[in-house]
Amino acid sequence: MKKFIIIASILAISLFIVACNTGSDNDIGAQDLTPNVTTQAPTPTPQPHPGMTAPTEVEPVQQTEPPDEPIADLFPASGYYFTLSAEERYIYERFLVELDTSLFYGLSPISVAKIYIQAGIDGEWEAEFYAHNQASMEVTKQEFYENHVADMQWSVLESRQSLANWVFPFIEEAEIIVDGERALLVFYSVPEPDFPEEYQDLLHVLNLLMNDDGVWEMRFRPHALLLD
Repeated sequence: MKKFIIIASILAISLFIVACNTGSDNDIGAQDLTPNVTTQAPTPTPQPHPGMTAPTEVEPVQQTEPPDEPIADLFPASGYYFTLSAEERYIYERFLVELDTSLFYGLSPISVAKIYIQAGIDGEWEAEFYAHNQASMEVTKQEFYENHVADMQWSVLESRQSLANWVFPFIEEAEIIVDGERALLVFYSVPEPDFPEEYQDLLHVLNLLMNDDGVWEMRFRPHALLLD
């Protein structure tokens, strides 16, 4: 399972295009992460560890050379499926063409995050880039594209959907924590029975920022894990 965890980390980075070192402003104080999490999870219902503290940024696993062929079929079926609602799908399809986050006006942070995740699943790197709050970006558009090309040497797109089916199917039940112009989404992933005990109750966090027009956008490197 260690191999599974390492591979999952690699693909999670592919979904979020994690390319640069995290700035110190990405850290979230423990006081921001003490919600009464009511996220629905599959049976058996996981519970957060009592000693859970601040989130840990998802860091890329350092590898030197990609495989000769992109890896396929990395994950078994989770029994769940990440998908967009009809409204989210409509906005997503428009966003792929217009690349304008004004389309997100009135959407909840959850819907914005789902559209962003779908862009990653589909390999729509340009939509991913423009779904971010541009003031938070730490890479140029060219660097973002180059990271996408590098990521695609590691795994096929189908693996991204498989990973999303493990990590994001319960994002609809995420607790939304709003602090001014910042929002956190806190939610469970599917419990993996073969994971070590400390990974059974894994909580995920996504970070969003509201722009000057009142629209939620993804913060650069939005993904974090709540670990004890």
